Amino acid sequence: MAKLQDTLDKMFGQLNIAQTQLPEYFETGLNPSKRLRPYQEECMKYFLTYMNPDKNFYGKQRSPHLLFHMATGSGKTMMMALAMLYLYERGYRNFLFFVSSNNIVEKTRDNFLNSSSSKYLFAPILTIEGRKVEVKEVKNFQGTDSDSINLCLTTIQGLHADLTAEKENAVTYEDFTAEPVVLIADEAHHLNAETKVANKRSREEAENVQNWERTIDNIFQRDNGKLPNILLEFTATMDLADQAIAQKYDDKIIFDYTLKRFREDGYSKEVETFVTDLDELDRALQAMILSQYKRKVFVKLGQDIKPVIMLKSKSIKDNKANYEAFKERVATLKLSDISNILKSATYRV
Repeated sequence: MAKLQDTLDKMFGQLNIAQTQLPEYFETGLNPSKRLRPYQEECMKYFLTYMNPDKNFYGKQRSPHLLFHMATGSGKTMMMALAMLYLYERGYRNFLFFVSSNNIVEKTRDNFLNSSSSKYLFAPILTIEGRKVEVKEVKNFQGTDSDSINLCLTTIQGLHADLTAEKENAVTYEDFTAEPVVLIADEAHHLNAETKVANKRSREEAENVQNWERTIDNIFQRDNGKLPNILLEFTATMDLADQAIAQKYDDKIIFDYTLKRFREDGYSKEVETFVTDLDELDRALQAMILSQYKRKVFVKLGQDIKPVIMLKSKSIKDNKANYEAFKERVATLKLSDISNILKSATYRV
C-alpha cells in the first residue's frame, strides 16, 4: 500500500529528507543514557519534513493525523518524547497521552515524569532553544503552565467517561477548543473498532465504537482558532490487512519500520517459530513445561531468570474462560498428561 512516507519521498526526495538536520535538543534533551539509533533518526527526519511549514506540505492538512507503524521494541516511546520536544518548540504546550490499559499508563509515567526511573527519557535538566522546560503531569488543560510540557495521562475508557459525565478536575471538551492539544495514542490498533469492516468486528469491538474511535475523532476535530490539534498514533500491529483500516491510514503512515527490517538491522533477537498440532489447552501446557525447563537449565548455569509465556485469545471473554480452564488443568495435572503431550505433539518450523 502507498504511505505518506512514500509521498514525502516523491515530493522532496529521499536524499533531501536524509539530509534534514535534527535539532540539537534531540540529543541534549534526552537522558544521557539514551542514544538515537539510525532508523529513529530517519523516522524523525520524515516527521520534521512533514511538519515543517516551509516545505508547504503541512498546511495541506489543517489537523495533522499521523501513524508511526514501528516494530515492538524499536523505541516508539522515544519517538513520542522527541515529537513532544519538537512540537513544544512549535508552540504546543498541552499533550494528551491515552491507551487502552492502565498498566501502560503507569509505565509511561516512568518514561516521561519519573526522573528517578531508569526508563526516564528526558534529560535531568531539559532545555529547548535555551529555555528551561519542565514536564508536568496534569489532570486537565485548564489553567496550565504556558512554559511547561503539560502531560495528561489516561486510558481511552477513562477519557470517554470524563467527557460524557462531567467531573471535577477532569478533562472536558472545552480543553480542546481553548488551546491546541497534541493527542498521542499508544497501541493505536485498539482505536479502530468503527473503521473495521462491520462483519469483521467482534462483539467487544462493536461495543467500543462509541467509547473509542468516535470520542477521539470528536476532540481531534475541535477548532481552537490557533494551532490545529494533532493526532499521533503509535503501534506495531495495525491491522492493515483489513481493507477499511488500510484505506484510512493510506495517507497517514509517516514511518513504517517492520519487524523484518528491525531484525535485518540487527536490533531484534532471532526468533524461532514452532507450530504444533495440539489443541489450545495442551499447547498452553506445553508452553508452560518448556518455560519451566528453560528456568531449570539457567539455574544449573547459575543464573536466576523468570521465563514468561503469553497466551492470547480473540476476546477478553474468551481469554477469561481459557485462563480458568488452564488453571483447573494445571491444578489436576498428572505425569501421564505430560507424557501424552510429548507423544502427541507434531512440530513444524
